[in-house]
Amino acid sequence: MAQKYANLWSRAAASLTALSHTQAGVVRWGVLILLTIVWFGGGFWLWRELPFSEALYRTFSAVSMWDEYFNAHEPMREVVRYAALATPVVGLVFAFSGQLGRSLARMFNLGARHHVVIAGDSAAALSLAQDCRKRKDSVILIADGLAEETALGLRRKGVIVFEGDATQLETLRTARAHHAAHVVAYEPDDTANLQVEAAVRRLVGDSKRKPPIGVHVSTRSAMLLKEAREMRSSQMRKKKAGPPPIDPKPFSLDEMAARALVQKESQTLLALAQQLGQQRLHIVFFGFDAAAEAVAERVLMSLWSAHFEPPRLTVLTPDTAAEPGFKARHREAFANPEAWIADIAFLPFDWNLASVGDELLAMVEDARGKPTAIVVSTGSDPGNIHLSIALKRLCNSGERWPVPIYMRETSQSEFSQQYAKGDETPELDAYLLAFGAHQVNSTRTRVIDGALDQGAAIAHEHYNKGLGKKDAMSMRELQSAMKDWSDVLETYRAANRAVADAAMVKVWDAGFRPAVKGEKGETAIAVPADLLEKMARTEHDRWMAERLMSGWRPTDDGEARNNDLMAHDKIIGWDQLNEADRDNDVVQVRASMDVARLMHKEGFVSRG
Repeated sequence: MAQKYANLWSRAAASLTALSHTQAGVVRWGVLILLTIVWFGGGFWLWRELPFSEALYRTFSAVSMWDEYFNAHEPMREVVRYAALATPVVGLVFAFSGQLGRSLARMFNLGARHHVVIAGDSAAALSLAQDCRKRKDSVILIADGLAEETALGLRRKGVIVFEGDATQLETLRTARAHHAAHVVAYEPDDTANLQVEAAVRRLVGDSKRKPPIGVHVSTRSAMLLKEAREMRSSQMRKKKAGPPPIDPKPFSLDEMAARALVQKESQTLLALAQQLGQQRLHIVFFGFDAAAEAVAERVLMSLWSAHFEPPRLTVLTPDTAAEPGFKARHREAFANPEAWIADIAFLPFDWNLASVGDELLAMVEDARGKPTAIVVSTGSDPGNIHLSIALKRLCNSGERWPVPIYMRETSQSEFSQQYAKGDETPELDAYLLAFGAHQVNSTRTRVIDGALDQGAAIAHEHYNKGLGKKDAMSMRELQSAMKDWSDVLETYRAANRAVADAAMVKVWDAGFRPAVKGEKGETAIAVPADLLEKMARTEHDRWMAERLMSGWRPTDDGEARNNDLMAHDKIIGWDQLNEADRDNDVVQVRASMDVARLMHKEGFVSRG
């Protein structure tokens, strides 16, 4: 059974919040209207032979209990009498019941523990709050300026909504953030999110929290994300005895979307590249915003196949700062030609000033070759939709580029749900697939539970214990590997994330694909012996690319590895490695099989 983040008091507060803001108001008004109809309807019927003014007076008089009502024995007069008495009493009770429910919810919330606190009013924050409520978690949302209708809708689902500044200690104290299981900072400003983490840290102080409070800090800047993660590693190196009260977990929705896309689509791309007779995976980008750059990074770090040459990227963008910016952020990936140079080219193209036509496709083909896939991420959902539709028509004209078009969409639209669902025909043609919507990305499973890191935890376990030389891990061992993941330094986390993202590439290289519905798949697959060294060699090349993309550099001659300076003595060619180092790459190849098993419990079949 999945863990629920709540205790008795927080669960009661959530239930009262939902109860006091649901359709109970309609029921209350219905009861009052019914009582009033019985009172006046019955009264006018009793005094129907009198003039209207007299009948109205005697009907109202049912409240005063004068003799004709007080000593009444006639059934209708009894009914009118009790309806008249009940109407104001019930009205008063109902008038205060909604406020009473809200007040009780706040009182119960004073004892809330092990709940989820979310700071921010973005679409992603609201999506996470609603998804947590579906999992029966108790959720407190701190939002400043949330629309009244939106807040009402959340409260009806049991989300406790506080107005205030989440960077302030008192606001977080009111939300019981110092007793929460998880705090998620979703403010629109990265700096504000870091301030939320700092405020939670001050609020907790030296108090013991077991397990520590997970503080998930959303970042939009890739560089800030990297620095926040490195800062976490630095704190871990200096930590005192015993678990820290706060476990900072910086994350990026763009990175999550990119990793999920690579993990899901890698086998599709490899099979298509083979079918098209291509020598390498070639991804063409239209636009290069933060989301597109995140995809580019994951491709260069993970999509390395033993059957193809290193991946190639081509970027079409009107932004002249895109190329120097990317190369500055990944300097080492371009400064070490003896190890590897990222194969990425930036070509000028402004889709707002020029149409997407055959001459554009010819220019890309002449300069870089035919693509395996297209990524459209221009910075706006409408722009991505318009450009993707035009590209699909053009690519399918004469089967020019029969490739998938991955369309970035921050929020699911009717268009993507109807038309950008992936390949739905057996023909070889271009098709649309939307990715990155907050409804899919900003969920409890990905943000709080860290599902995308489960494979990375297994890869680390393999490397740390040399499990590649032993039998395959059991499912219980696979599931328990996440327990120690929080103690892993960030530099190893980054490396193992790329290993996990590349797992399905290794499965394809080994000759397997995931079983589909109706197929009987194997759950324990192995790498063929004749492919093992070739795949290990490719894995070493992929690892070097990931290290260089992450800012590491080769050591100078005779220099030892230096984690502080991010210098690694193993960023060298395969032929220069000793036997033990080569075995480590073999371990990671075999680890990929266990990572894939966790991701695809239905098993695998030969791709024949």
